[in-house]
Amino acid sequence: MLHPQCSAVQMLVQFCEHSNSNVRSDAIKLLCCLIENGNGGVIQEYVDQNFVERLLKIIKTSQDEEEIVSAMGITSNLPKSPQISDWLFAAEGLPVFSKYLDEVNHKSSCKLQLVENAVGALCHFTVSINQPTQRIAGLVPKLIRLLDLGTSLTKNRAAICLAQLSENSQTLSRTIPKRSGLWCFSPSQVELCPIHRGICTLETSFCLVEAGAVGPLVRVLGDPDPGACEASLDALLTLIKDEKLQSGAKVLAEENAIPSMIKLLDSPSPRLQEKVLNSLERLFRLLEYKQRYGSSAQMPLVDLTQRGTSNIKSVAAKVLAQLNVLHDQSSYF
Repeated sequence: MLHPQCSAVQMLVQFCEHSNSNVRSDAIKLLCCLIENGNGGVIQEYVDQNFVERLLKIIKTSQDEEEIVSAMGITSNLPKSPQISDWLFAAEGLPVFSKYLDEVNHKSSCKLQLVENAVGALCHFTVSINQPTQRIAGLVPKLIRLLDLGTSLTKNRAAICLAQLSENSQTLSRTIPKRSGLWCFSPSQVELCPIHRGICTLETSFCLVEAGAVGPLVRVLGDPDPGACEASLDALLTLIKDEKLQSGAKVLAEENAIPSMIKLLDSPSPRLQEKVLNSLERLFRLLEYKQRYGSSAQMPLVDLTQRGTSNIKSVAAKVLAQLNVLHDQSSYF
């Protein structure tokens, strides 16, 4: 027996192709309400290439702006999968969604929702890079611009896109071949990316440093919305992932990111607090940053050992032990 919500979703998906534009529009709007807030999984079994193409057609041809917002909202909330990304690429969805990013200067509620949902839909294009990189590269400057001009939700989704792209940068960065024989130029003339130690360009590797995205992402750490802060932090943390800790920490310090991260220890979001703690634990393994920023982190860390969740108390105590403030045999561990 179908769950009532699944039954309603199935019916609404069918009505999205109704010949009566009013029926179709109402179905689109109701379906968007049903699957928003991360409930996109309930629609997954009813989504096929035809449905994706139908949504794109509505977005391109509808005269009802609210219907367009809802159709983009549905697309934004579809489960992230390579197959859905491929369908959206095949239907030429990339230029359809990206053109709405220019609406960010309009302040009407509907226009702001258009931008929010357009960026959410674009997350499907950045989650797995199996298309020519130049098709995606044009998005990056627009996404960076949204970090300063967008609503908190727009900033959140733009940062998610940038984080997803940055995850691919190490693989896409072009390595310098080992020197053999006589070169007509010195390897020192080739400017290597400080993070990926190869040749990075915006068009080929989506490098956050090369794109000038680090500063705008750091500014989002000061946004009042924890979701925007967390998404921005996730993007920045791709720069210190694995063996990139030393070089990435230098870039974060140059952009004054670490003080902003420390301020997030006071966030109302336990999940965000825990991410910040784990990142500080890694950064403070490096003596330079432990000495430079450790004292400013002490009081927020002590506070978290008193009022945080059990896991947060433990990690906060671990960082305090790194700073030689709390003995590593403390009962907090």
